[in-house]
Amino acid sequence: MNILVTLDANYLEPLCHLLRSFDRTHPQRELHIYVAHSSLTAEHFEKISEAAGARNKVYNICVSEDMLKDAPVLKRITKSTYYRLFAAAYLPKDVDRVLYIDPDTLVLRDLSSLYDLDFGSNLYAGCSHVGWFRNFLNTTRLKMTRKTPYVNAGILMINLAELRKEFSAEEIFRYIEKNASKLLLADQDVLNALYYDRMLVLDEFLYNCDESSFKRLCDRFGETHAFDFVRQKTCILHYNGKYKPWRPAYKGVLNRFYPDGLDAEQA
Repeated sequence: MNILVTLDANYLEPLCHLLRSFDRTHPQRELHIYVAHSSLTAEHFEKISEAAGARNKVYNICVSEDMLKDAPVLKRITKSTYYRLFAAAYLPKDVDRVLYIDPDTLVLRDLSSLYDLDFGSNLYAGCSHVGWFRNFLNTTRLKMTRKTPYVNAGILMINLAELRKEFSAEEIFRYIEKNASKLLLADQDVLNALYYDRMLVLDEFLYNCDESSFKRLCDRFGETHAFDFVRQKTCILHYNGKYKPWRPAYKGVLNRFYPDGLDAEQA
């Protein structure tokens, strides 16, 4: 199973918790973990490898500045923003698919059904967190088909085998320069705008459950049954947004699963 993460040293500790949760939930699969960065040290990678577990392999992917020398840099678009967009360019050619996952996540159960999905003709697979009105605003802003869900880029299955046939750094650069004023959510906007018609939409409650997703579960089933759903069915929790469970000001209820993916209140 190929895993891609991108980060700087500020997210080292959350990444280690994520990798421990991967190791715990995938005892029968060897994980190949590609860590894309520009500034991590050998000491950082010692901690990452320890958290990943002895049977899994960690790959140090230091993204070359030369690869991004022509990339436009804006207020919301930094060089590190491109790491997720450029996976097809820097990952090994024999890696035909990869699960991109943000470090502010936890894996609660085996992801084989997600990892082995049939892409069909799609280049990406991901989940949408937004309701119909915010989806309308985002798709209108980016001139996407209105019936197309706006996908969160924090967890993505990437069809590298097909993406390499179509990937163009110049196309990405041109799009960003032409549409800079409307890119409120940086590379997430770029991914949606360029690939919305090649995006397989997955179940957010299973594969990208954040606090807003959980609130919708509560509205539908009540809080008790919503927690039962997360414990029994949710595969990935996503602590996106401003507030994080490793900081004191966290606002939400899903921190009860942090840091190891197990429900502390059920222990």
